[in-house]
Amino acid sequence: MYDEYLSSHYPLYLKDFFAKPKNISAKQVPLPKPSRPYSIRTGIRNIFAEYCSSSSIHGVTYIGSYERTPWERFWWILMVGLSLYGCVALIGNIYFKWEHKPVILSFNEEPISVWEIPFPAITICPESKFRPESINFTLVSDQIFDLDDTELNEDEIQTMLSLLQVCDRMYSHGRYQNILKRYKLKQNVVDKLYEICPGNSKDMIIQCRMSIYPCEGSFRETVTDEGICYTYNLIPEREMFRKDHLHKDYEYYKSLHAHSNWSLDEGYKPNAALRTFPSRVYGSGFEAGLYMQLRMPKTYDEYHCREALGFKVLLHSPAEFPVISRKFIRLTYNHEVTMALKPQITSISNSLRSYSPFRRQCFFSYERKLEFFAVYNQANCELECLTNHTLKLCGCVRFSMPYSTGTKICETSQLECAIQAENEIQLLVATEGIQKNSSTSDHCLCLPACNSIEYDSELTQTKYDHARSFQLRYRSQVPDDLLEKVVNNNFAKLAIYFKQAQYMALKRSELFGWTDFIANCGGVLGLCMGVSLLSLAELLYYCVVRPVLLIREYSKRGSGNAIMDVQPTTLVG
Repeated sequence: MYDEYLSSHYPLYLKDFFAKPKNISAKQVPLPKPSRPYSIRTGIRNIFAEYCSSSSIHGVTYIGSYERTPWERFWWILMVGLSLYGCVALIGNIYFKWEHKPVILSFNEEPISVWEIPFPAITICPESKFRPESINFTLVSDQIFDLDDTELNEDEIQTMLSLLQVCDRMYSHGRYQNILKRYKLKQNVVDKLYEICPGNSKDMIIQCRMSIYPCEGSFRETVTDEGICYTYNLIPEREMFRKDHLHKDYEYYKSLHAHSNWSLDEGYKPNAALRTFPSRVYGSGFEAGLYMQLRMPKTYDEYHCREALGFKVLLHSPAEFPVISRKFIRLTYNHEVTMALKPQITSISNSLRSYSPFRRQCFFSYERKLEFFAVYNQANCELECLTNHTLKLCGCVRFSMPYSTGTKICETSQLECAIQAENEIQLLVATEGIQKNSSTSDHCLCLPACNSIEYDSELTQTKYDHARSFQLRYRSQVPDDLLEKVVNNNFAKLAIYFKQAQYMALKRSELFGWTDFIANCGGVLGLCMGVSLLSLAELLYYCVVRPVLLIREYSKRGSGNAIMDVQPTTLVG
């Protein structure tokens, strides 16, 4: 009976301490005080044995039981090890999902009405870049490229150098660039392009209405990579650019409004009226949109500088500076184009604001500061990135790019280098996307804006002969000289409207947050090993608290010769 008591209450290795004396009487008496050196190692073995006997984690009790055979204990060690491996593997998958895929892009709960978003900014660039009386392009180009420029004056040469910067890219390669190295720009390119451009917006846009309001005077001249273009509904320049970082040589455009009542992150201000700036429509359909008629004299038709005729049209966000060569639609003469818009709106939930930009894969305006642009969006970032790379590669920038005071404008003979810089940036970004590395992070790092708006469109086109219609309708009501003026012009029509009154916006939301991560880890631990939060607290107690107390007790007793006082009692009978 005494041996059974020892086996059930003390580990086997302590059994010898309390062996029953041979001549003890059969009654309850205190055992003699054993005397045996006690070490930290022995104390840790005792703690481990105690933990195994009382642990709430499944299987650990069987591992620490010395009553089990070695094969049984090995079986349970194997099972607990496999369960632990399964937990680690599953929790690793959960962590990867939480770290790398915490955001889901889904539809917003409520639709957005068209009057809650701005009408797109519209930039129109005529393919005709100059008035024929300003220069005889064919004659001057023949003399320059045939190396027979003795009869050309300096003004003709400077006009030609400026024009070649907006002509077709064939002049940016090969023998043309080698010949152009003989000449240097001595005048401001932008001033020269303004001087020879086909005319102002009122000369080109002869009819325009936005819903029921006229808009002929709302288009402003804008300096773009296509030369002088005309833009409607773009936020003021002082809100677009960081004016203190920008040069003072010229303005990229002048807005009719001192400030705007809309931003990408906040939308329209609560006190903004229905008719505000940037403009917004009052509903969907053709009559609620924008309609315009464009004109260009036939004498301005020119196939040498530009092969195509007509206009390039770009729809973009009011906070996005236009880059025409990147994306555009072509509006040809004697055609009417109708664009039914379908905006792609992306917003973000407040729960993601605490996430790093790389986890949510987007930037807020206050997170990504650009050097020249005050408004962050992907298009502005890419333009600034291209500007910096062009400056690094060529030592200059194109006239349409934002730049600081003291930066050199590329000579016409350096256009090939500027085009090479553009191609290199595209190659670097594509390489980064394919190889999934960060080799171009110092070049661009242009993630999408967390709140953005893009304008997809459905196009329809039909023939339109304004001169013929005008003759048939008004030949008996207008003088012949007016009819002749109409016949001597090219016309085109453009209509832009929202297809529907409401749209479902996309929203970045939290897919896998802290709560989900902890819950999933707890579920895996509970399924595989029966572990709860208190089980982890118990493990921490036996791994930290008890060993610390043991070391403190050992330190009080001095060296390793400390004596462990154990005075158990037993019943003998």
